[in-house]
Amino acid sequence: GGAQAYVMVTPEYNHAPGPALLNLIDHFGSSTFSFKPSLIVSYSQGQWGGTRAAAGLRPVLSELGCLPVSAMIHVPAAHHLLREDGSFYKGDAEEERWRSYAARGLAQLEWWGEACTSQWEVANPFQSSPAQTSTPEERNAPPGSGEAQ
Repeated sequence: GGAQAYVMVTPEYNHAPGPALLNLIDHFGSSTFSFKPSLIVSYSQGQWGGTRAAAGLRPVLSELGCLPVSAMIHVPAAHHLLREDGSFYKGDAEEERWRSYAARGLAQLEWWGEACTSQWEVANPFQSSPAQTSTPEERNAPPGSGEAQ
């Protein structure tokens, strides 16, 4: 059950992912996200489209086992691109350009989502990698390995 893949949408706040998204992710255990792909979509009012937020979100998702696909979607100057209702200020031609741009990330996500779903039918990944079902401290090195001798 549950999602086969995730699309993580974040604004950029102070060069970082939005705190609301990080807070939401923190409310669920890593097993919710483990062995599932994700696509990062970022946006900002600036010229870089939230790339710094996206770069900050990649290691968070990777640690959860929710590996991001390589093609991310960044939306610069979002307030000049989209109206509040989601339509494009510059009309259909602009919308088509953005659909084409987004399609590559969505295609990667779909491919990985289907591949992971197929593999789940072969073997339950939690049986071969129980660390993803454990608490964070249980995923660390063996007890005593960091203690002074």
